[in-house]
Amino acid sequence: MVRRAGRIAVAGALLTTLLGTPALAAPPSPTPTPTPSIDAVLSAHLQKRANQQAAELQAGLEAQDEAALKATRALEDYQAARRAADAAVRHSEGQARLLAAAIRKTEETKERLSRYVGSLYRTGMGNRQIALYSSLMDARNPQQLFRGLGMVSRVGGNQNDAFLGLARAEAFQERAAARAARAAADARAAETRAAEAKEAADAVVASAVARVAAVSAELLRTEQALAVAQRREAMMAAASLIARQRQAIPVAAIEGALAERPIPECKGAPTQGYPNGRLPLPALCPLWGTSGQLLRWDAAAAFDAMSKEFGAEFGEPICVTDSYRSYEEQVAVSIAKPTLAAVPGRSNHGWGVALDLCGGIQSFTS
Repeated sequence: MVRRAGRIAVAGALLTTLLGTPALAAPPSPTPTPTPSIDAVLSAHLQKRANQQAAELQAGLEAQDEAALKATRALEDYQAARRAADAAVRHSEGQARLLAAAIRKTEETKERLSRYVGSLYRTGMGNRQIALYSSLMDARNPQQLFRGLGMVSRVGGNQNDAFLGLARAEAFQERAAARAARAAADARAAETRAAEAKEAADAVVASAVARVAAVSAELLRTEQALAVAQRREAMMAAASLIARQRQAIPVAAIEGALAERPIPECKGAPTQGYPNGRLPLPALCPLWGTSGQLLRWDAAAAFDAMSKEFGAEFGEPICVTDSYRSYEEQVAVSIAKPTLAAVPGRSNHGWGVALDLCGGIQSFTS
């Protein structure tokens, strides 16, 4: 008895030593760093790309506004240059008409002077004066004409003043017409340069508009892809959470939750002869794992078997939102969803052989 007590005391002391010695305690296992999912990485990449494209779009819009402002100024300069060129051309044409009139006046005066010289010749007066008038009438340029007029003025006195004034007016008008022609040419050249500048500015605007449109399209595609990726990421996160929660539940609890419970076997009753939506409720059978959902007995049995298999795989029965519908319920659904509901009195729900599901299983992409 003493030996047994000693062994118990030694074992107790050894246990106390092992539990109270920090040096022998097992080191805590490191917490693993969670690895981002592919959807999370894709979402981050798309978000970054969307931000970059949004910045590019903003810069493009600013460049487009600046180009449009320059194009507006170029258009204003072009319009001003065109008005100036038109005015210069009109002025040049007016000066040309005045020059033509001055030339006609001068020629008419030359003709009168020629007749005067002829009369001098016939009367035999002043051979020197006749020679001067003849050289005057043969003048080909204003300088020669003015020299001749000077001599005639000294010889003939005031009889040539009128002709001298006309000749001077002709020479002045010729110089004015030349200046107007040069001004018109310069104005046309300025108009051409302004038109070229306007064309270049319009090209810049068109390029900026095209760039903005392209970036906008790229941004739209990126945002759409980002929305899809974010939905996938959210769904994967929800699935991961469910998986972790299931891992935390003891296996025995899951098996207990899925264990079949004795329920009264439902054979239903014959429904032949009843109109659609007028089946007696006692003739229908409740669905396993649901509340208040009914089907015809054969349809109920088939669905229960499938739902139990589903529950064994996923831990919960198939989600059901609607089953048998009376005629009045069919009418209400038809009013609420006219494009989706069957004609009242012809729906499979009214025969007790159709279901509406939920929980994501009703989606074709689930």
